[in-house]
Amino acid sequence: MIHLTGKDSFVIYHDNNSRKNKLFLGKWSLLKPLNSVEESSFICNVFNKESYIISGGPKNINDEITIQNPIFIDDVATKKEDYLNSINKTIEYCKTNVLEKCIISRIVKAPFESHNYYHVFQNLCNFNKEGFKYLLNHPKLGMWMGISPETLLHGSMEKDFYTQALAGSKLNNQSLNWTDKEIQEHQFVVEFIKDKIKENGILNHESATYDKLAGEVMHLNKDFKFSLKTNYFSFIDSLHPTPAIAGIPLDKSIKFISDIEPHERSFYSGYLGLVDSKSCELYVNLRCARISSKEFQAFVGGGITKQSQPIDEYNETQIKSQTILTAIKKR
Repeated sequence: MIHLTGKDSFVIYHDNNSRKNKLFLGKWSLLKPLNSVEESSFICNVFNKESYIISGGPKNINDEITIQNPIFIDDVATKKEDYLNSINKTIEYCKTNVLEKCIISRIVKAPFESHNYYHVFQNLCNFNKEGFKYLLNHPKLGMWMGISPETLLHGSMEKDFYTQALAGSKLNNQSLNWTDKEIQEHQFVVEFIKDKIKENGILNHESATYDKLAGEVMHLNKDFKFSLKTNYFSFIDSLHPTPAIAGIPLDKSIKFISDIEPHERSFYSGYLGLVDSKSCELYVNLRCARISSKEFQAFVGGGITKQSQPIDEYNETQIKSQTILTAIKKR
């Protein structure tokens, strides 16, 4: 029996290749410099800030696990009116060409308490076959659970790397065509990624744009395969944050996010995954929630342009929040 609490440092993730849950158990260390990884490790990045790492390699979970007592982190749920006001302000900045696009996030709370949060994670895995699924705890930054639909970087220096441009959201049962706003939003991401690849390596393949299903949500997507001339951590530094999670222009968008969002994003829209000296399997931390005492705090966001309709953007975040909150409803 393995017993873990909010005081422990750990990561559990679902390996889609082996179809098994694996465990990193140890101590989070601040990673500096980023290219100093020598052994198999798990990395978790705070949005636009520092990265933490647990080293030592993952172990298959063969014992029973109980996870209890997440630490209390107080954060205020974003009111609908406040989020709509933030969107309206962002649209005005886009119409005056200060910004082309900016991602504005909010927090959706749901009351919840469990005697074993590992069972909640198993629900997430059972009801979502695709995506990178994880449950982690950082004694200072809290317990987090998520399922990311978006690969940041996957591959090795000896072979090709892979990344994707993912943007736009609609329910899979909606027959609506993609709007000009959604197509433009996706194209922002495509051009940004292509430029970064060409600055750091050689683009070997670019797919056509296609619809990609993540849970019950459909996205626009384009795949890229490429080789790198630089250390892959250097490429990550230039690639992340992408327009899909921050905006265009990047520096102005990040400053605007800092000014307009009342909450700290923490691990939301950072990246996380597996790294070693030559290879990585990294995902953007989307569709995630922080688990505080007696509640889930789901972090969701949407890309705002001058063509955005505030109520549509709000409804999109409602859809995204259900990906993670569904796991606690099916206990």
